[in-house]
Amino acid sequence: MLKKLSHKNFIVFTRILMGFLVIGFVAGVGTQKARADYPKKPITMIVAYSPGGGTDTAARVVAKYVQPYLGQRLVIQNKPGAGGQIGFTALANAKPDGYKIGFINVPSIFMVKMLRDNVPYDMADFELIANIQMDPVVLVVKADSPYKTLNDFIAAAKKAPGKINVGGDGPQSNNQLQMVVAENKLAMDVNFVPYNGSGPAITSLLGGQVEAAVPSASAATTHIENGRLRALAVFSNTVYPYLPDVPTIKAASGIDVPNIGASMRGIAAPKGISSEQKAHLQKAFAQVMVDQKFLDRAGKMGLPLQYVDADEFSLFLKQAEEQTKSYIDLLK
Repeated sequence: MLKKLSHKNFIVFTRILMGFLVIGFVAGVGTQKARADYPKKPITMIVAYSPGGGTDTAARVVAKYVQPYLGQRLVIQNKPGAGGQIGFTALANAKPDGYKIGFINVPSIFMVKMLRDNVPYDMADFELIANIQMDPVVLVVKADSPYKTLNDFIAAAKKAPGKINVGGDGPQSNNQLQMVVAENKLAMDVNFVPYNGSGPAITSLLGGQVEAAVPSASAATTHIENGRLRALAVFSNTVYPYLPDVPTIKAASGIDVPNIGASMRGIAAPKGISSEQKAHLQKAFAQVMVDQKFLDRAGKMGLPLQYVDADEFSLFLKQAEEQTKSYIDLLK
């Protein structure tokens, strides 16, 4: 049973209680002020690939429409090279002050670690915000190519092993992994030519430097729709909604080829940002993913959206890492 407080003790207790209340109030005001003060300046988003590719395209569209929810401009900073390693490392090493975020691309971010020694980042270096895209790989040729169908392409590759040049993100990228898995399953042999992103690979194809390319579907859609490229197949289990006339790889070949190269594009920050900053970023990107103007624009551009929050994204990463491990030896 509690003893009754004396008048003197009651006054002391009251003063202590008021002190705690004042401290709590000040702390609350401080937290609200911190939230109101962030962000004070534009936020930079690191993209580990060249301008014009699928990741860059997605980043720039998101940047345009997320500003009202973010409270500041989102500025894209391209850091291409080494299959994404340069950009991923820059994000991992950035100051965790809430003003540097970036795209992390799956499975590429795992592949760099699995295929190279002394890679200066680890998945523990990132604070997940959300995933916003799932973008499959597509096999394309120029509109005037002699390869009218996937079977034409396969037959030519078998007739002249290693002679058909196929461009794609690389080296050691998700696009190259998709191509070597396809070679394995379809019993063919091509020469993969690496570029710093799907944009440069498509440019090379249009310029006649390679006979085919395996870019991300989002990077190729506009070129396919305007008649500059012909898509032979999409590496997906289902028809790609923005290219409904393009067959899946299984429908075109009759063989089940895993869609191992499909790129998940998620947003992350360097480990160590404050919980308030993380919450603000998560809310902003969740809001833009239901913004009708953004959805309409993404639809017109053929950007395949797939939003999942940080917790679900973390589970997806674990599954993707295991799947990547099962095929990575094909690149060694």
